[in-house]
Amino acid sequence: MALAVGAAPACANDLLDLYRLALARDAVLQAATYQRDAAIEVRPQALAQLLPQIDATASAGREREGLQTTSATSAVTTTQAANCVLSSGQQTQYCYTNTHAYGLTLTQTLWSFESFSRLQEANFRAASAQANLLGAQQSLLLRVATAYFGILSAKDQLATNRRAREAFSALLNQAKVRERIGTSPRSDVAQAQAFYDATEQSVIDAQNALDDAELVMTEIVGPHGADVAALREDIPLTAPDPASVEEWVTSAKQDNPAVRAAQLQAQAQQRDIAAQRGRGLPTLTLNVSTSHSWQDQAFGGNQSLDAVGISFNWPLFQSGAVSSAVRQSRALYRQAEALYDTAQRDTERLTRAAYRGVVTGISRIGAAKRAVESGRQSVEASQRNVEFGTGSVFDLLNAQNNYYATQRAYSQTRYDYLTAVLTLKQQAGRLAEHDLEVIDGLLTGGL
Repeated sequence: MALAVGAAPACANDLLDLYRLALARDAVLQAATYQRDAAIEVRPQALAQLLPQIDATASAGREREGLQTTSATSAVTTTQAANCVLSSGQQTQYCYTNTHAYGLTLTQTLWSFESFSRLQEANFRAASAQANLLGAQQSLLLRVATAYFGILSAKDQLATNRRAREAFSALLNQAKVRERIGTSPRSDVAQAQAFYDATEQSVIDAQNALDDAELVMTEIVGPHGADVAALREDIPLTAPDPASVEEWVTSAKQDNPAVRAAQLQAQAQQRDIAAQRGRGLPTLTLNVSTSHSWQDQAFGGNQSLDAVGISFNWPLFQSGAVSSAVRQSRALYRQAEALYDTAQRDTERLTRAAYRGVVTGISRIGAAKRAVESGRQSVEASQRNVEFGTGSVFDLLNAQNNYYATQRAYSQTRYDYLTAVLTLKQQAGRLAEHDLEVIDGLLTGGL
């Protein structure tokens, strides 16, 4: 569904400026980005278990060997090793040597059901993290717009309540004057005072609501000091396209990032069951190694060893650890399936509510606008009746109160409609920056 406007603004308005600030400052989006970055690293780690592994070793040491000797063998041994010493009074000869060695070992997994399953699981978890990030990006668009509308709505409510207070203040003064000159009873003053006092509280509440709305925006974008531009009076009212709520629900169940992430998480957890089973299955590994060592001839001399072979390992008994891990993983898979089902149901509910909000929002805006005009006419008629003495001040006060109530309602319906438009697109997985640009063009600064 699209909002039709004449032309895109030549430059960014306040809404787009705040959104671009949020892209750099919003902590929720940053957390989702880092979570995605961490999750995608699981895949190369899992893939590494299936790729060649090379280990290098090196050692250096000193060895001593003691030999029971006779005088005849002593001479022979001494010629073989330069660092041989015959203990005094004993037939034991000690020989010393420095030893050095290095080696390289290459291992390549030929078959491991656990490692292959871990790689499949990592692929699904990385895709799920990417879907979560997409959901966070679309959520940021909606959160910025909602916070912006919250500020505009609070400003409208405050301005309307202030106008109401001024109107009731004027009616109160008029009632007091008429009481002094004896044309109105004391009850008119009391009634006008009651309405005025109620508007005093409404102004205070509206100011608090505006402060809270600005704090919500600050929570998203940080300190900004921007003065939000107001919404134009004439905004386009476009029905959803396609016009079938079932099509929107079907699209949401397929493309909604939260639903997609939950589905991928369930698939990843299903692969984890296979990986846990693989812990008890055989593995086949290719091993290639080469090593070299050197020392005195008396200790064996220089040696080189090259080896290649295939090793087979089958953990036959692990005291029930594998069976327990499989049961645990199966329970987590059922939990992921339940969360996936919950995400689908939540998305369907929110999609239907947003669709209904768009469709009925068009009618609500029209009805609210007519109510404002009717309220204005009612106030004018009541004012004339009071002036001609055919109506009561209480009727005028009620008409005035209803008129400002219709103004507040009309203002809110416009923001509710735009919020429903964005929410519907978000639930269907279609919300993009362009949608914010369209609304940005509907602000007074975009004219």
